[in-house]
Amino acid sequence: MFSRLKQLLMRCFAYEASPARLAFTCALAIYIAFSPFFGFHTLMVIAAGFLLNLNVPLMILVSYGINNPFTMIPIYLSGYYVGHVVLHSWLGFGIAQANPAWMDAINLFLQTHLGLVEISLWAFLIGGNILGLVLAGIAYSILLPLLIKLANPPYSHKG
Repeated sequence: MFSRLKQLLMRCFAYEASPARLAFTCALAIYIAFSPFFGFHTLMVIAAGFLLNLNVPLMILVSYGINNPFTMIPIYLSGYYVGHVVLHSWLGFGIAQANPAWMDAINLFLQTHLGLVEISLWAFLIGGNILGLVLAGIAYSILLPLLIKLANPPYSHKG
């Protein structure tokens, strides 16, 4: 099974012509995996892949490798936490006051059934995007030199 997975990965990686495009493809897939637009990840991957002429199977593999049913809750909670820190702690906004009117019904439901008080739509949206952008930037800066090194291995001299 692992050999088939390795073959699939190698075929996905072989599609890209340059290390920079491969690193960008993976970084964009990481951003999409952390983006807060729940339910639209597949559409985002396909649209970005076709509009930017990127490797769609690799983007799907990376984004769903990161954001899947086992990791979804920690990813969205960490995005919400980042948004809460940015809006509430750093900028001093009352996080629930700026919610749209329809969020009142959701907040009432969450408070009644789960005990959660004042969930902020903006903290969720802003935090998920900030977290996605930061992690995609970190991934790109790590992947690019690594992929360049893998594409151009140093010559070994024996003798």
